[in-house]
Amino acid sequence: MSILIFLINLIQKCRHDEVFDRAAGLTYRVLLAFFPFLVFLMALVGFMQLDMDGVMRSLYRVMPADASMVVTDFLEELSHAQSRGLLSSALFFAVYNTSNGFRAVIRCANRAYGVNDPRPMWRRVLISFGLMLLFTFSIIFMAGVLMFGADIWAYFLPYAPVVLFNVTRILGSLFILTFTTMLIYKFSCATRLRLRDVLPGAALTVAGWTVASALFGFFITNFTQYPAVYGSIAGIFILILWLNLICIILLIGNEFNALLWAQVRPDRKQFTSTRHIM
Repeated sequence: MSILIFLINLIQKCRHDEVFDRAAGLTYRVLLAFFPFLVFLMALVGFMQLDMDGVMRSLYRVMPADASMVVTDFLEELSHAQSRGLLSSALFFAVYNTSNGFRAVIRCANRAYGVNDPRPMWRRVLISFGLMLLFTFSIIFMAGVLMFGADIWAYFLPYAPVVLFNVTRILGSLFILTFTTMLIYKFSCATRLRLRDVLPGAALTVAGWTVASALFGFFITNFTQYPAVYGSIAGIFILILWLNLICIILLIGNEFNALLWAQVRPDRKQFTSTRHIM
């Protein structure tokens, strides 16, 4: 019964904090930052002399097919750009828009915990920039696990079964993504949080991303006719829907953490006094 009450409280808290409306606004900012972020990622991967195709294949694993085609076309057009000044300005907007997207995450996190952020603007900008770098390097690291994991596995455990390697590779990628999400939740909120305070929501978010992306891709492929309705822009429309789904799950995971945190904190009555919680 307590689980049912908790779920009802979570639904009410999400409604009170306007999660879906805020997810729509966050989706807009993420969409503005998405393609500039790819520019930043491509520049960083090139600087580190890594395989860009391998990194993007890792990203395509979680994206719907039509959305990944949009990304592929964008990267092909960008690779043909000969102007160094154009790429330099694109890199500047990549850093600005991506960090601006994380500032929106910071605002949503503080809303979930019911606190006003006392940190100065310059500090929030630095935090958003750090979260952007954290997220970027986590993607590169996960891609490295997927690309070079077989060689590492063969070196240390040459006679281990391949199935065990595949399971370990997937679990390792999920662990990296979960830990990255935990750090995003922790540093986004102005309230001092421990890693164990944000672990449940991070695990829920990563599990939700994995299941929702798979179901969304299957549904788009088999039960919809977006290409026939939207024509050449169907991929953009699908990308927006997918990003919105990712943002909703991200905010729900943060609300989940905030609700758990409110129940174990000694000052939880003050925190929940303005919430419609049972």
